[in-house]
Amino acid sequence: MTNAKCPVCGNKNFYVKNPDDEYATYEFECLDGEIRFEDTLESDECPEIVEGTETFCNTCAWHDKFDKLK
Repeated sequence: MTNAKCPVCGNKNFYVKNPDDEYATYEFECLDGEIRFEDTLESDECPEIVEGTETFCNTCAWHDKFDKLK
């Protein structure tokens, strides 16, 4: 995956939910095949994102497994 885009609206920004706190989210984008979280997050705060991680678009209502962005 180079630069992932939402399959519905083409947006390049996504988020995942914190499994321990449904109101906490982590925003990221995929650039050059690398997941890049917000600059405000420390590396130890970033969740692991794998193929089956539920991922949400920041712009529209699309959400699915992370591997659907590939």
